[in-house]
Amino acid sequence: MRRVRRVFTEDLYEGDEAVPRDPARAPFVGLLLDGCLREDATSPDGERLFALTFPGETLSPLGPRRCRGRLSAIGAVRLLTCDRDGFERIAQAVPRLRLNLLGLVQEQLAEAHRWQVLLGRKNASERVASMLHWFHARQGAPAELHLPVNRTELGQMAGLTMETVSRQVRAFEKAGVIDLPLPSRVRVIDPGALQTLSGDARTQRLH
Repeated sequence: MRRVRRVFTEDLYEGDEAVPRDPARAPFVGLLLDGCLREDATSPDGERLFALTFPGETLSPLGPRRCRGRLSAIGAVRLLTCDRDGFERIAQAVPRLRLNLLGLVQEQLAEAHRWQVLLGRKNASERVASMLHWFHARQGAPAELHLPVNRTELGQMAGLTMETVSRQVRAFEKAGVIDLPLPSRVRVIDPGALQTLSGDARTQRLH
């Protein structure tokens, strides 16, 4: 890690700030330490797309991604970045670094695929609970999580309408599972109940 720290640069970003600040100096690889990153892009047929990155996840490579969309910070963000030359130097000193990076990217792809499969087997209530539980877990299970998407976008991720998402969130709040001090903040009052509502325990038993 000391070798990595000599080559990687730690950058701090504030809410809605573009990452990187200078597009001409986009790093080759990045590792998110704290906060949340959001990438917005438009598909060839005009559909608006977005992706989220949470602590412990990697961005590699950042250069081509920046050509297709805008990467920005959601709240305070701490990011380790490295250019291509620096990564080549550290990879020669630590040969397993390439494999570790590849493994991390593969894990993220596998997790995304797993989520698509699981969500397809769940009803509306379980889907919304799953998304909230996922955000809660990816942020380190805080007492109050930051919801990095609005209701429409949450519905897009879960395959539901905005009205259905809002109705389910209100039901969870009425049941005392969560509280909503702000539209973008969710206080998880009963994490165990939220996981039960997600249907994950039932899905695991089926396997």
